[in-house]
Amino acid sequence: MGRQFDAILLDVDGTLLDFNRSEELGIKKLLEHFGFPPLPEYADAYHRINESYWRAFERGEIAKEQLVTERFVRFFESMGKRADGREAENFYRACLDGTAFLVEGALELCGWLKERYALYIVTNGTSSTQYKRLALSGIDKYVKDVFVSEDAGSQKPQRAYFDYCFARMPGIKPGRMLLIGDSLSSDIRGGLGAGCRVCWFNPQGAPLPEDIHPDYVVEKLSQVKDILREDSSLR
Repeated sequence: MGRQFDAILLDVDGTLLDFNRSEELGIKKLLEHFGFPPLPEYADAYHRINESYWRAFERGEIAKEQLVTERFVRFFESMGKRADGREAENFYRACLDGTAFLVEGALELCGWLKERYALYIVTNGTSSTQYKRLALSGIDKYVKDVFVSEDAGSQKPQRAYFDYCFARMPGIKPGRMLLIGDSLSSDIRGGLGAGCRVCWFNPQGAPLPEDIHPDYVVEKLSQVKDILREDSSLR
């Protein structure tokens, strides 16, 4: 039996970087900037609103500019305050740009993979922020290229996003790529729809929906090496 994979595609937020910690810090500073105490119920309200906008973005229903500004307008309206969405986005973006909390085992896994496969980043997000955070974390040193949805003009799980990535990975067929990510909607459904093999990073041990079937499921990044060890030994 030969090698199964030539390339590994890695999601960023929730997989390699702990975006929840960055977001928590950014929202805390944003609330204080606009004169609100950083109460948990305010943060919970932002999460609900932000999630709804990202889901609409992934479905192609709204543009990125709408997402990043209107979410804050709606968020502050829910607290009875009018706010400039662009001002709020710029402040929040500056907070995110300065944080990069690594998920346990992320750098070790990237180093191990780099010695065995072509390694790429596939991420939804704002290009400037993702590049800064990847550099701050040191992850950028391990990968051959970074594909951000803003640069692609489309996003996971849309097929157009994956076609954009595949065109920049010449000589590698989607069926010989393994995508590792934490989002069932953007990473796992998107990867399967594009013809990739997929590994769901599920650190919380959440139940798997009946209608989706990843090739692998791991709760720790270190388990990815166990999955690939036999494959990589055949190189």
